[in-house]
Amino acid sequence: MKDKEQKKTLKLNSARFKGGVLPLLGVALIVFLLTVAIYFVADYVAGSYQEENKLSGWSYQYTEKAGAVPDGELRIFNAQNPLLTERAVRKNNLYLTKTIDPEDTGKNFVLITDYAPVKIRLNGKDIYDNQFESEEYVGNCYNAIYLEPSTHEQQIDVFLKLPFSVRFEAYLKEGVDVAYDFPLGFYFGVGILLAGLLAMAVFAVMSITKRRLYRSIITACLAAYVGFAVIMHLLPESTYKLNLPIWLRLSEIPVQMTFLVTLAFLNGLFRSHRKSGIAIGFAAGISIATMMLSFTALMVKISSVVMSVLCLAAVVFVAQYAMAQLERRTQYATPVFVMCVFYSLMIFFAGVLLISRLRVLYIYTVAISTFVVGCVLEYIYIHDHRFMMKNSEFREQSVRYGNSVELISVFIRNMLSCTDQDAFYRTVVSELLELLIKYNDENAEADYCIAVKENGAYTEMISQGVKDCQYQVIEGNSLKNEKNCIFSETYFEFVLKNGEDIGCIIHFENIKNGLDAFFISMLEATYCGLETTYENMFVQSDKRDINIIFEELAENAELDNGCSVDHLENICRYSRELCLRLGFDKEKAEHIAIASKLHDLGKIAVPKYIIEKQGRLNEEERIIISSHTEFGYTILSAYDDDPLIATAAVIARYHHEHYNGTGNNGLTGEDIPVEARIVTVCDVYDALVSERSYKKAWTKEAAMDYLAEYSGKFFDPRICDAFIAYLKET
Repeated sequence: MKDKEQKKTLKLNSARFKGGVLPLLGVALIVFLLTVAIYFVADYVAGSYQEENKLSGWSYQYTEKAGAVPDGELRIFNAQNPLLTERAVRKNNLYLTKTIDPEDTGKNFVLITDYAPVKIRLNGKDIYDNQFESEEYVGNCYNAIYLEPSTHEQQIDVFLKLPFSVRFEAYLKEGVDVAYDFPLGFYFGVGILLAGLLAMAVFAVMSITKRRLYRSIITACLAAYVGFAVIMHLLPESTYKLNLPIWLRLSEIPVQMTFLVTLAFLNGLFRSHRKSGIAIGFAAGISIATMMLSFTALMVKISSVVMSVLCLAAVVFVAQYAMAQLERRTQYATPVFVMCVFYSLMIFFAGVLLISRLRVLYIYTVAISTFVVGCVLEYIYIHDHRFMMKNSEFREQSVRYGNSVELISVFIRNMLSCTDQDAFYRTVVSELLELLIKYNDENAEADYCIAVKENGAYTEMISQGVKDCQYQVIEGNSLKNEKNCIFSETYFEFVLKNGEDIGCIIHFENIKNGLDAFFISMLEATYCGLETTYENMFVQSDKRDINIIFEELAENAELDNGCSVDHLENICRYSRELCLRLGFDKEKAEHIAIASKLHDLGKIAVPKYIIEKQGRLNEEERIIISSHTEFGYTILSAYDDDPLIATAAVIARYHHEHYNGTGNNGLTGEDIPVEARIVTVCDVYDALVSERSYKKAWTKEAAMDYLAEYSGKFFDPRICDAFIAYLKET
């Protein structure tokens, strides 16, 4: 049995992976390949910029003994970095020699290495020694000597110890002052730092002026940090005055911490990020400690590997957390997951550079990849800012809308209390006008009229401020567009039908914000109730019970949600059978079964644009759609003098509670009314096995497994077990 369950779980996880995670991995890979391509293009452009002063064409050979002139044939390589071979990687010393043409003026001979101890000979005479004969494991990155003018060729021999990577960049430059020579990358870092600081100041000022751009300061900080890391890394390549062993450790920490700092910003997009934040902090602490305690070249190499491994582990940890958030449809889980996968690939790529003794290229890998993540972060922050600004208006509208739901309930009740045709039309006008004014007090100036169609002609029953209303045109628009509710910026119209024929037209004009989504939704919900009460008064030969009227409203709500009315019948049937199995008498079981049909009545008051939205719902939209339980309760509780409707109101309000207290209202266990606990199980099961516009139908077995998995969590275990037993018998 366990093997069968494990196979099902594995199959489900595989489907989720293929449907959700696999495409995101592809996106991350594409971003990685594009970034690497940009990296090599940038490296080529930077190399071309310095081509004029390069000294290439060196003869070289790797040696086992430091300072020895090797015997045998030397290799020639016309590039800045000597060719790496499998044999060379195992040797830690390099000898290079070159003949320089006569120069009429003095030149600066500048040599850039990766902290390599260096000795230089000119015409067989030692003229420069930087830690080569000492026990120090590092030398200068920046080495410079002044070559006097010469009328004959000069032979330069360079001896390098290679504690880290094989880097050899030689230049002949004009000038006498050789203390400082800043490379192009240094100015690039300064530019990033200054741009980041300027952006921080701008965003801070804008935030103070209530534009709420606080989070954009984060990306500005990140840019400034990357600029600082680049400067720290390249300062040793700019002067021989900052080339101490301690400087190596201090300059490497900001560079290698950049991955973790950026990862911390990504992780901060989640509200619940404490564990992953601790993991990032732990990785950073261990990395800094290992680097600061590194007192030999081997220890520095080991600490670099440790840093890379810890960075990769932290990224994987956050990526797993982001993957879990993908299933919960958490906001920003998708870009965070993609960027984590991208970052893991970049860290691996940077690790390959380190292992390949190309450690100097690490900084550019870090800078470019961080720039990509920073752009994604800023996009998210800007999107979030716009969303917050929009939500402030959205929230105000939703509050007005929530207040309107209670008026809709009163509207339906007052309409049903009408005893004759004249009273019906007067009540329609007064109730609609009150709704309009409550939603927006500027609508007190609205004009209106009502006309009844008899024998093919319209007879105006009520008119206030409307002159010469074109009812035939309204009828034509309704038939042409197959709509009974017509809205524009300044007016709306309700078309009520007597069977297939139009029986009445209600027209309101001089409306404020007529195309507001909440306004339209409010009137659509109102029309739903008006249509039902109209049929009850003018179309049906016999007056119907209030529960039948509400049942029709509930069916309309299901149809508006893209569902079948069979859902209500299924819930009714399941609830009846479940009540009987739980020991309820037939009368009580029938009572709950009929009331269960109204569990989603509140959806008539949920704006259709939210229900029909194809993309993910934002936080405010989630709140509104989850409020359908309160909407349904508000509408039904106005009729709590009817026992059946009172039960339906309780079910409507509490059928989204979870047994463990994680539901809409936080009720737990037996505190949740038993009627609601019964309907919850039936509702979830039927939703799972039904096909919807946004999902395929689950199999009966898969839905039963889901109920069993969440028994005691979402569902009352006793009710859940009884329902599963019933399903196994059918």
